[in-house]
Amino acid sequence: MNFNEYEALVVTLGEAMQELAIEAKAKKVASIGTDKENFQTGYLSAFHRVITLMQQQADIYEIPLDKIGLDKIKEQDLI
Repeated sequence: MNFNEYEALVVTLGEAMQELAIEAKAKKVASIGTDKENFQTGYLSAFHRVITLMQQQADIYEIPLDKIGLDKIKEQDLI
């Protein structure tokens, strides 16, 4: 199998987005009741938008989410 730089990019981005979103969720939960809660909620919302867009596009192109590193994160985890 040949190295596909575009596939590698998408997989790397998917995995990175997933890791960053999990971190953002933890920060949002930790910020509840503080002056940073609104910011952390908005930051997590941005990940929700980007990740769900990536998942929707993968579905359109019939690309399994596990192939792009977005199979372990669910939409409800980003709320």
